[in-house]
Amino acid sequence: MQPEKIGRYEIKAELGRGGMATVYRAYDPMFEREVALKVLPTELMHDELFRGRFEREAKIIAKLEHAAIVPVYDVGQENNQPYFVMRFMAGGSLSERMSEAPVSLEETARIVDRVATALDYAHSKGIIHRDLKPGNILFDEVGDPYISDYGIAKLAQAQQTNLTGSSIIGTPTYMSPEQAQGNEIDGRSDLYSLGVIVYEMLSTKPPYEAATPLGMVFKHVSDPIPHILDINPNLPSATEAVLEKAMAKNPDDRFRTATDFALALDALARGETPDLSRTSPATTHYRVPAARPTGTLPKQKKSSPVGWIVGGVIGILVLGAIIWGGMRFAAQSVPPTVTAAPINTPLPTDSVAQVVAPVATTAVPPTATTAPLPGVGGADKIAVTSGNNIWVMDIDGSNPLQLTTDSKPKFGLQWLSDPNKLLYARDKCVYIIDVSTKKTIKITCFDEADYFEGFRVSPDGKQVAIDVDRQVFVVPFDVTALAGAHSRNAVESMNGCLAYRAVAAKGVWWSNDGQKLAILYLLGSEESDALADTVRVIDIHSCHSADPVVLDDFPATRFIPDDYQDNLQLPSVSWDGENLFLFNTLKRNDGYGPLYTYDISLVQEDKINPIKGLCCYRDARFSPDGSYIMFAFQDITQGETNKTEVYYIPLSDLGPNKTFQPINFPPNFFADPREKPQFALRPAVPK
Repeated sequence: MQPEKIGRYEIKAELGRGGMATVYRAYDPMFEREVALKVLPTELMHDELFRGRFEREAKIIAKLEHAAIVPVYDVGQENNQPYFVMRFMAGGSLSERMSEAPVSLEETARIVDRVATALDYAHSKGIIHRDLKPGNILFDEVGDPYISDYGIAKLAQAQQTNLTGSSIIGTPTYMSPEQAQGNEIDGRSDLYSLGVIVYEMLSTKPPYEAATPLGMVFKHVSDPIPHILDINPNLPSATEAVLEKAMAKNPDDRFRTATDFALALDALARGETPDLSRTSPATTHYRVPAARPTGTLPKQKKSSPVGWIVGGVIGILVLGAIIWGGMRFAAQSVPPTVTAAPINTPLPTDSVAQVVAPVATTAVPPTATTAPLPGVGGADKIAVTSGNNIWVMDIDGSNPLQLTTDSKPKFGLQWLSDPNKLLYARDKCVYIIDVSTKKTIKITCFDEADYFEGFRVSPDGKQVAIDVDRQVFVVPFDVTALAGAHSRNAVESMNGCLAYRAVAAKGVWWSNDGQKLAILYLLGSEESDALADTVRVIDIHSCHSADPVVLDDFPATRFIPDDYQDNLQLPSVSWDGENLFLFNTLKRNDGYGPLYTYDISLVQEDKINPIKGLCCYRDARFSPDGSYIMFAFQDITQGETNKTEVYYIPLSDLGPNKTFQPINFPPNFFADPREKPQFALRPAVPK
C-alpha cells in the first residue's frame, strides 16, 4: 500500500520499484517543488553487512560534487526506514530517448561530452560507477544529462549475483570484460560501459545480445566488437576505430580518460578524423600525474568546441546517489554548506613587524565614466598598480588615490576580510596597507629564499598558501609566527597542513571553499629544454595528505592556446574559486595576449577575446561574485600607437557582436605599454 506521507513529503505516485529501493514522486511543501523520494527496504537495514556497507558507501559518495552528477536534497528516516530526497528529473532517461529513435552523432557527442566530465571527476576521487547504463543517465527539463546511481553497485554486493562463480555486480549488457570476469576494476571499466552506450545510441542496439546473462558475459569477454557501419553506414568511417578503442578488451588499450573519448566523438561530429594517439593526463585516482615538473606537451593543436557554462549551483552530495536499481530517477545534492565567516586577523605589534610611515599623497580629481556603478559584480573598489605603485579607486575609475610612492614592482594584491586592509608583496617581503590611513605594516621577508612568488590568504582568513623556493606550503595565517619565517625551512617548521613539492610552483590561488588549490607551475617538455607555465588544481580537503589528488592540469596537457607554443608563458591567471579560470598567453608587450577561459568541470577551453574579437589582454580578474570580469586591453591592430584600456563587463554578455565601453581611468595612467595593472576587486562593503 502506498504511503500518504514520508517525513514532510507528500507522496503522489510510485515511480518505480526494484530490489534495492522504491521511488516515489512526492511534493515538498517547504520549498513548494516536486521531488523524487527513494525509500530503502526496511528488511535490508536489519542486515549488519548491508548496514555497514551502506554507511561506508555513503561517506564515499559524499565526496562527489559535480554539475553533471545528480545531487541529494535531503535524507531522513521514517519509522526506522531510511529515505533520500532528490530532484525530480523531468527529462527522463537516456534509455527512454533511445527507445524513441536513434540518437544523432552530434547529440551523442554533446551528451558524452558532459557525462565524461562527471566520470573523470569521480575517478579522480577514486570512485567507480560500476553500473553505467542508459537508465542511469538522466536529463533535466532543458535536456542536460546527469549521471545517477553512484554507489549502488557496491551496495549491491550485499545481495551478490553469481553469474560465473565470482561476484559480478552490474548490468551484463554494459559490463566490461574485467568486471564480467570478477577481476579488480578501475575507472577504465566505466569507459568501456560508456563505449557500449555510445554504440547503442548510434546503432539503436547494443553490440552484444544473448539469451542469458551468462551468455552476455561471455560475449563481452571473448567476442570481437561488431562493425557498427554494417548497422548504420551513414556514420563516419572513423567511428569504428573510436569505438574499438573505447571498448578494447584490454583496459590498457582504451582511452585514458572519458574526456579523451568525448573529444574523439566531438571530432567525428565536426567531420574531422580524431587523433586517437592523443592522451590527456589521467584524472583517475589510480593515475595521478607524476609528482615532478616534467611531462610532454601536445604535439599539435586540438581545440574542442566550448559551451559557455559559468557557475551554477553545484550541490554537495552528502549521502549520494545510492541504492537506485536502474530506475529513471536519481540522487541529488544538498545545497552547498556555508563556510565560516572570515576571521579578521589582528595586525602585529611593532615588536614583530616593521611599521612604515604613511605615504603623503594627494587624491586625483574624479574622472567622468561610463562604467558600472559601485556594487556591480559584488565589487566597490579596485586596487591596481601603475608606475609600480598601488592605487585604489571606485570601480568606475573615479576617486583614484595613490597608496605607495616607492615605484618598485609589486605582486599578489589581495583584499583581506577587513575591507580597509590590502595585502601585497614587493621583492621578497609581504605587506599589509590600511587604505583608510595609508599605514603600511611589513609582515615578513623571505630573505633567505631563492624564490618567493606567492602569498595567498584563504577565504576564511585562517590559513595562507605560500609559494617559496618553488614549493607550496599551507600554514596558519599567524602574523606573529610569520614575522620570524625568512626561509623555506622556517615556513616548513610552522607545522602547517600541507607541504607540496610535486611541481616547481610559481603562484597559488584558493578555491572559495578553501578545499582546493590552483598552482601555477613549470612543466617540462620532452622536445626542448623550455618549461611551460601550467596550472594544476589539487584537492586539499584532507590537508595533511602527503599526496593530494590532482584534479586537472592545463593548458599544456590539455590543449595548446594561440601563441603558447612559441612563448610557453601564462602572464596572468584568475580563478572564480569554483570551476572557471581566466588566463592569457604571451604575444606582445611583456604580458599581453589572447584571452581564454577554461572550465575544469567540463574540461573545455574557449578563446573569448571580448573586444571585437581582437587581441590582446592581460590581468583579467573575476569580480567577487564571479559575474563580471575586469581586464586590460591593447588593440593589436593599432600597432605601437595603441593605448591600454580597462574594461569591466558581465560574463553573460560575452559573445559575437557585443560592444563595451572602457572605464575612464585617469589620463596617462598606463603610459608604459608594459605596465602590469594586477587588478584586485574589493567585495562591496555593506552599507
